[in-house]
Amino acid sequence: MKGGKALRQQIGKSQLALLIILFLIGSTPLFEFGIKAKQDSWIAMAIAAATGLLLTTIYLFIQRRAPEAGLGELLKIHFGKPIGAALGCVFALWFAYECMRNVRDVGELTSAALLQFTPQWAIMLCILLVAAYTASKGVEVFVRVVQMLFPIAAGSYLIIVFLLFFSGLEKLDQILPIMENGPMPVLKAAFPDLISFPFGQLFVMFVFWSLVNEKKSITKITIWSQGGVSLFLIFMNMLILCVLGPALAGATSLPLLQAVQMIRLANFLERLDVIVTLLLFIGLYVKITALYLASVFVFHSSTGIETRNLLLPIGVVVYAMSFLEPNHTFHIWLGLDVTLKIMPIYQVAIPLIMVVIGVRKRYKKLPASG
Repeated sequence: MKGGKALRQQIGKSQLALLIILFLIGSTPLFEFGIKAKQDSWIAMAIAAATGLLLTTIYLFIQRRAPEAGLGELLKIHFGKPIGAALGCVFALWFAYECMRNVRDVGELTSAALLQFTPQWAIMLCILLVAAYTASKGVEVFVRVVQMLFPIAAGSYLIIVFLLFFSGLEKLDQILPIMENGPMPVLKAAFPDLISFPFGQLFVMFVFWSLVNEKKSITKITIWSQGGVSLFLIFMNMLILCVLGPALAGATSLPLLQAVQMIRLANFLERLDVIVTLLLFIGLYVKITALYLASVFVFHSSTGIETRNLLLPIGVVVYAMSFLEPNHTFHIWLGLDVTLKIMPIYQVAIPLIMVVIGVRKRYKKLPASG
């Protein structure tokens, strides 16, 4: 096969489930998102998760109009070829930008907390080369790698949770009192930040849903997978709060690492940083590769350029962009104060416009999916 077809291979429904799970989890449990709400950050996560599921139903509603169409094709269907192609190029660039942010996250977090004497450029180059090589082999290879990584990630999180409880580090009073300052701090922490990341990022699945060989199962698998991830993220958020407390959880760059470093069992089981390192690389590798492939596919469907001719240029652009941010402070500011505020444009506004256009045009003749 040549061009786009070489990478646009079919994936199974179980592979889709694992891809959604690892993509949404990513590196999220390593941090304490929503900490602006202090001890109520888990409530903010729960509200965002529920809203994220509602947003996903909108995505699935759009996908069912043309089950065989990827994101680039869906944009052309709803906005027409010229506007749809232009929007597709914008989305492809945005996926490349998000890919860059994850590459920079690997470099910043690894060099700061784990491998202090390793050059940051080398860390970022290694993770990007691995992702680019996987992307060059196509979606089928990528989802098979995800299948292999899932038991490792699941087992690692189980070990961490077991050891934290067994060590007796958790204190339930750390999450009390509940909503001491009313609901507003919780809502401010949930919207738009926690909607944009991680739940709104499921928008990327528009690229992969069209490749699933059993289209009728997409809705059920997606909802169940996202629901399971939501419960897991809420639980991990609460666990970190119970171990560290809101003050320490908000002050450290990697709260889960800080919690794991507190584990001491029988004076010999300690320094479990390697598990957190493993989870960091697995989560960000899956996210980087998925966004890399998404950028390639959407550029291909929007411009007609063969995917094999896009792999190297996009990789070079992603790596070059990762050096534009001068320091970690700027990286965090750009991510939290700028990027998360822009994300709702493509995660919420564009899909809602597509829903309205679809209702007005009444795409009854498009292929249906269950």
